[in-house]
Amino acid sequence: MPSWVIAVGLLALSPLDVEANEPPRIVVSKARALTFTQKDAVVGQAEEVRMGMQMELAFYVTAPDMEPEPIDVSSEMAQILVHTVLEAKGPVVTRARIAYDDVVDVMKDPEGRQKRVVAPVSHKTYVGAFKEGRIEVTDTQGQPVSPEEVEAVRKDLGGLGEVDPVAAAFPKGAVKVGMKLEPVARALEKFLQQGNPPSARFHKTRVQLHEVHEDPRGPIGLFSLSTTLEIAPDEQSPLTTTIAYQGTMRVLAEGARLLSFNVEGPVTYTPTPARKAQGMKVKGKGHSVLFFSAQPPGQKGDAPR
Repeated sequence: MPSWVIAVGLLALSPLDVEANEPPRIVVSKARALTFTQKDAVVGQAEEVRMGMQMELAFYVTAPDMEPEPIDVSSEMAQILVHTVLEAKGPVVTRARIAYDDVVDVMKDPEGRQKRVVAPVSHKTYVGAFKEGRIEVTDTQGQPVSPEEVEAVRKDLGGLGEVDPVAAAFPKGAVKVGMKLEPVARALEKFLQQGNPPSARFHKTRVQLHEVHEDPRGPIGLFSLSTTLEIAPDEQSPLTTTIAYQGTMRVLAEGARLLSFNVEGPVTYTPTPARKAQGMKVKGKGHSVLFFSAQPPGQKGDAPR
């Protein structure tokens, strides 16, 4: 699965205008339990992966030794890529192609001025292969690419050469509506944490089956999902950032395949104990949304809104 990368208190994903898709037609099943099965990877299978965030921050920081400082950010970010299985052994993908859409980092100052930095992988296609315990990255012709490109692609192909940990975390028996899945929550935390420094930590993750949906692809489990993102203070910012996300997650029973999740929650800033003792205060409010979807290229329906 692609990685989620945190930077300066925000998810460092690529800002794009994500196409608004029609919401899927939801048919709630009368079933009160669902069995998630394991499935071998299919060579040639392609998925369009969309993930991103929305952030609205309106804070200001005050302290006796400083002028009021605003934290005023409004941003919408998303990353779209197509992942294609090239080689596999059972459920383990060992070689894959990854094609990126537009990948641009946008930094906006309090006056609204933007600085756009195009990532080295933007609009490029790569091949990753798991060999001798590491992921080798080349272009589609097998030629070497820059270290910056290798680093970015390895993060997005972090699961190459191993069983999908989220799928593997589902129990073999039936999952009843209302049941909490601790192993799945831990695996999902690791997925969210992938590629991020220890200072940005997802924790307190909860996953609970809410209901079963009928779908042409087979039964889908709709889960209640909550997780907390905490970003520790550093030398540049004496504030702890906390975002308590809540929402839903959809998982296809066949293959225990993660189709989408969409969570949102309030953003809070807390000064370090030392700065709080010196009189630092943070006032205001913030809100954030995270979303992820995986579906066949060109298909509409699972992308969160």
